[in-house]
Amino acid sequence: MSKIVYKYCECQSDIATKPLPPGTMSKQIDDVPLARRRALAAELLLNGEGISEVSRKARLSLPTVSKYKDLVEREGADALAHLRIHGGAPRLDDASQSWLVSAIKHSPGLHGYPGPTWTISQLRELIFRRFAVQFSASHVGHLVRGYGLAYRLTYSTSEKASPATVQESQSDVYAARRKMAAKMLLDGDSVERVSKALNISVRTITKYRSMVMADGIKAVEQLKSSGRKATLGPEALEWLRAALERSPMAHGYETELWRNGDVQKLIKEKFGIYHSTGHVRTVVGKLGMGHRMRSPKQRTDKKPSAMNDETLAWVAAALRQSPRAHGIDADHWTNARLRTVLHRRVGVDYSRGYIWEIAARAGVADLLTRRLS
Repeated sequence: MSKIVYKYCECQSDIATKPLPPGTMSKQIDDVPLARRRALAAELLLNGEGISEVSRKARLSLPTVSKYKDLVEREGADALAHLRIHGGAPRLDDASQSWLVSAIKHSPGLHGYPGPTWTISQLRELIFRRFAVQFSASHVGHLVRGYGLAYRLTYSTSEKASPATVQESQSDVYAARRKMAAKMLLDGDSVERVSKALNISVRTITKYRSMVMADGIKAVEQLKSSGRKATLGPEALEWLRAALERSPMAHGYETELWRNGDVQKLIKEKFGIYHSTGHVRTVVGKLGMGHRMRSPKQRTDKKPSAMNDETLAWVAAALRQSPRAHGIDADHWTNARLRTVLHRRVGVDYSRGYIWEIAARAGVADLLTRRLS
């Protein structure tokens, strides 16, 4: 018998002799390494056991055992040790996997699917729609577990759940996550680690920690899910994602990447709905389209280009004149009045703090008064 079989033959007593309780097949398969089950299958096949019996004892599917039987008969038991554990190389690059992780973490409703959590079939369809790659159900399950997002999966049902049932189910999911966060905090996990593991904001986890330290897990369990329903429905979100994938120039904006304000205007023009800039960033992030947004660091700062030596000289001359000479019905200059005339001249609405800086750079800050008009 081969060294591979001898190395793993002790697993037979762990797998083959213990009856499997109903409904626990998938859990047992996840708990036993595939290499050990392959080694056991090789030993059983060499001992002359049938495919069905090997399938039952090694917790492998009938087609898999049949393939292993052919391989063992042709090349020996060592051939199974050289098989890949998880099939071929992944066909999703880093950017695609990052998008998929973001999609799994958030509601299926953002992608047009019902329910608060995902089913394997929904994720298979989403991956095919998005990347034109068709994975098996088992491989999709492997991906989700590998991302540490198994808690985002649920079993599919034959009946369509009512809105009330979906809302109740979603509340249950949130309650379970809050309870899990409380337990992790009590076990000594840091706020950052709990936040990353459960996809809950650091601010919220910090609040949970204060509650848990004061009153225990029950304080968090008694919280009720809050927040308003999403204003944009699945069809609107799908339209928005398609729009963000295209260049902003296709919608009349003169940039290569989307700006937050442009997306805000686009939603307002298309759906008549106003979202704050913060909520716009949230929606874009949940759609997995953050890479299509222009980074705030890349935005052009108008202040240095507009505030050249010529403008500073104009400010110095203006403040030495009466405000009435510039259409202001007053006898002295204030921060607000200089802001007004500067806006007329250069078309930029500067902050009050920057107005004082401009006056100081022009050498006339002493001519601005803080008195109320």
